[in-house]
Amino acid sequence: MTTRRIAKSKREKILNEIKNSTPSIVFKARNLIVTLRNKNQLKTWLNLYPEGTYTINS
Repeated sequence: MTTRRIAKSKREKILNEIKNSTPSIVFKARNLIVTLRNKNQLKTWLNLYPEGTYTINS
């Protein structure tokens, strides 16, 4: 069984885009920080950690 490989330049480009993008939502719980993309993800994390706080970046 072989795996599909991504070219090194394309892989680095994708990783740099992820690292340099600002997350739209930052959720913080007691010893946990999670960056989220949408409000559905936020709802899931709030169900798991109801004491958590979040900030929405515009």
